[in-house]
Amino acid sequence: MSHYQGRALQRPSRRERQGGAGWGRQALRVLAVMVAMTALAMLPWKEMRRRHAVVKAVHVKGVRYLDPSRIRKYAAVTEGQDLLSLDLGAVRRRVEADPRIGRAEVRHHGLRGIEVVVHERIPALVVTMGEPFEVDTAGVLLEPLQRGVVADVPLLTGVRTGSATPGTKIRSAGMQRGLAWAAVLSDNALRLAGQVSEVDVSESRTTRLVLMNGIRVVGPAWPVSVRQLSGLRATLLDLQRKGMMPGEVDVRIPDQVIVRDTQPAELVSAEEPGTI
Repeated sequence: MSHYQGRALQRPSRRERQGGAGWGRQALRVLAVMVAMTALAMLPWKEMRRRHAVVKAVHVKGVRYLDPSRIRKYAAVTEGQDLLSLDLGAVRRRVEADPRIGRAEVRHHGLRGIEVVVHERIPALVVTMGEPFEVDTAGVLLEPLQRGVVADVPLLTGVRTGSATPGTKIRSAGMQRGLAWAAVLSDNALRLAGQVSEVDVSESRTTRLVLMNGIRVVGPAWPVSVRQLSGLRATLLDLQRKGMMPGEVDVRIPDQVIVRDTQPAELVSAEEPGTI
């Protein structure tokens, strides 16, 4: 009986059996890749890019005072423009060149759109330079949206703007005082911003406010505390309930609201020109 144990009697492994077939499949894969690359190279890429990789729409978001068409004009992106070569950073810089835009974001929107998100400068005060100009919370002079039309914010007097042009930041001490008063008056808890028609900083040690109803408020150069202004508001409401109208209110002394020249509201109204 034979006990031969050589390799001739061993069955070939699966890997060895498939060796020939594996090389065949590998060759087919290489051939398929070469055919695909040749086909892709023959495609009319330039024509396809001109037809499909183009801007179809410019979407504008975040506008509050401005018209979207104005933002598109500054963006200078037109329908049909090459989408792949579009410099989004350059578009953003063009939009931010508008004096009324504080910051902008530009990004792709969908497959063939551009989205421009703007953060407008919010008017805080109005100054006069032959005609009224708005100033934002940072002191930047804003170009009027329409000639003679401004936001419903207090008029700042006593500040020289010189020949400043829209987009210029006014850094004078008077402007900083006016903006500080505008900021504290706009506190939602006070609800005083809409009642102030003028902020006068012409005096170095005193800031004078004129309310919509004609009441004059005398304060220190820089804003008093919110607590002090809350006392002012409470005093004015109390006088209104009593039918009394003060001529002047002084808030320069901490924790005190001094009322002067108080008269019946009916008498004050009767003394106003043009009233019946």
